Amino acid sequence: MLDHFSWRHIPALLSATPMLFGGLVHGLLKPQAALLTWGMTEEVARSREAQIVYYGHTMRTSTLGLLVFALYLQGNLTGVDTTMVVMGGYCGIADVLTIWYHGNKSVIPVRLLSVLCIAGWGLAGMTASSSL
Repeated sequence: MLDHFSWRHIPALLSATPMLFGGLVHGLLKPQAALLTWGMTEEVARSREAQIVYYGHTMRTSTLGLLVFALYLQGNLTGVDTTMVVMGGYCGIADVLTIWYHGNKSVIPVRLLSVLCIAGWGLAGMTASSSL
């Protein structure tokens, strides 16, 4: 099952792990703290409405992490790369824009760099690549 493991798979697995487990545990059990960690302001994080909506974000995030693991265990490394492009390039940029307009802008540089790295790794097909 895992006989195809390579060091090139580590970034995908490291990206998927906190998305699956951190998103589920932190987002569902402590939505106010999760909103603050994500980059929202204290005022937004205290809002009951924001916490309720964040459950949807939590499920989206954990689903993407689960999808990476499922594809990886199937040996579908191209699917892992495609999911990383979606995670970073679509969901990640949407998250950065949401934080830009409604959150704590000081977290944006790190958040943007991380989602661009995830998307770039997937776009370059590094997980599925046999070169290097």
